[in-house]
Amino acid sequence: MITKRQYKIISFFLTRSLFLGLGISRILKLAKNDAWIACILGAILGLLIISLIYKLKKNFELGNNLDNSFRGKLVKLVLFLFASFCLHDVIISLTTMASSFFLTLTPPLLIGISVLLIVIYGNYKKISTFAKVAELLLPLSVIIFGTKFISCFFITDYNNFLPIFYGQKLGVLKAAVSFGVLSSAPYFLLLTIKGVDVSYKEHISGYLWGSLTIMFTISSITGVLGSSLSFLLRYPEYIILKKIKIFNFIENIENILTFTWLFDLTILGLMSGYNIKKILKTTFKKKGVFTSTYLLWLIAILVVGVFVFNEHYTLTLSLYKYDVFILLGFILVLLVIIGLLKLKKDKVG
Repeated sequence: MITKRQYKIISFFLTRSLFLGLGISRILKLAKNDAWIACILGAILGLLIISLIYKLKKNFELGNNLDNSFRGKLVKLVLFLFASFCLHDVIISLTTMASSFFLTLTPPLLIGISVLLIVIYGNYKKISTFAKVAELLLPLSVIIFGTKFISCFFITDYNNFLPIFYGQKLGVLKAAVSFGVLSSAPYFLLLTIKGVDVSYKEHISGYLWGSLTIMFTISSITGVLGSSLSFLLRYPEYIILKKIKIFNFIENIENILTFTWLFDLTILGLMSGYNIKKILKTTFKKKGVFTSTYLLWLIAILVVGVFVFNEHYTLTLSLYKYDVFILLGFILVLLVIIGLLKLKKDKVG
């Protein structure tokens, strides 16, 4: 069981978790100068999606109620695949980023194994443990983000935001949809958390704060690099950190300031592993069968992420290209199926 505060903190990290390498560069490419407008529109769309999730959450019970019908088994399968996809994204993002900038001489497999061990150990200790870890990471994350934003504020060229609606309006709308999907999709991982009764205000608070930080990050990138340069880079959020200096003599601190991305992806990985474990546990009643299936599935995700996508970067780029559409498909399917379960339950009641 976790507290309401921990629920809000986990949702904050989840809101931010899918933007590294994928979301930020995509939004900047589509919306250019108007990326900040796309963020506002996308946050409204994302708020609508997580509001629907909140309405359906009280009628969602992972366990016997889902095992008794075809729809129940289907929603378990889709949620299981969604959690696996998110964990796969975590492994790709961390191995690609770490091997490109931080640990250039470290084999990607070793990085991936480290990520997987954290996920396994965190879920062995149960959600209450890594929820406390998220609670401890929040102040540090806020301090690091504040340092980045304030530092970028002083080196921002506000002419980079002009003219407004310089690009195509369709691009702004596409960027808004991307923002809404990437920020709200991880909220489905919260459906399996039981024992915490949050209000609607508490449900959306983490999302609003998380979206605000992403909006500020994208605006900082536009202000520092300009739209013509920022969308050409795979990790523009890392490049602007190399320009930051504190008190005009403390520099080269970009690796420290990237810890917030590590926090975001770690929480996403832990929540993905939590969902995979919980769904398998309700499917396989024998402990030995459950444990072996759980570990083998996680290893399979690691192998695909490292030996298929990391070694063949063109596949990673293709995944980044279609990631938003895949996540949108998961969102629509889950909303429809869980909505049908709610209607069936209301009719029975």
